[in-house]
Amino acid sequence: MVKGVIFDMDGLMFDTERLSTMAWKEIGKTMDFPISEKFILNLQGRTSSAIHEIFMETYGQDFPYEKARGLRLKFMDDYMEEYGVPEKDGLKELLSFLKANGIKAAVATSAGRERAEKTLVMAGVREYFRDMVTGDEVVNSKPNPEIFQTAARKLGLEPSECLVLEDSRQGVMAGKAAGGYIIHIPDMVVIPEEVKEGITAQMESLREVIPWIEKQNKN
Repeated sequence: MVKGVIFDMDGLMFDTERLSTMAWKEIGKTMDFPISEKFILNLQGRTSSAIHEIFMETYGQDFPYEKARGLRLKFMDDYMEEYGVPEKDGLKELLSFLKANGIKAAVATSAGRERAEKTLVMAGVREYFRDMVTGDEVVNSKPNPEIFQTAARKLGLEPSECLVLEDSRQGVMAGKAAGGYIIHIPDMVVIPEEVKEGITAQMESLREVIPWIEKQNKN
């Protein structure tokens, strides 16, 4: 029985991975450093500290990462202030369903708490979540399952009682390792079949999660 649902944020609830890709490309032009889409996609699902390390390894220890990161976040914030947070199809319907059926919800995102809180508030969905775990609150980045196990604990549940919803390769691996249900909803990156081996299901949108939970909880 599913008693809790743990949501990734970027690329799962919101179409912000595309926005982040756009932002990194723009900052690359502004600061005159080469950055490919393949490199950007490899950052998905990773904490800020892990991303920092990748940039240093790629561009050298003198690379002004904090400046680049700050410009990227400003680009994204300016966009969302003007156009709103780009929601994924079925998000509000799923959150309303969980609330109506007494199923607890939490966010487990590699983003930092300040940005995660701001994004959820701007999108008008913060009230639906009992709690959240962010990338700056865990020791190990995805694909380590720590973030999902911590989220389950904050909900007062065992990981086996929770459904994890993820889009990224690292997130799917972490969700499988957490020990509960894991549904993959694809975003920008094509995940190899061997990574998806053992997942509960793959779905095209968040809308498909509602009938799956209804069926699961009737069994």
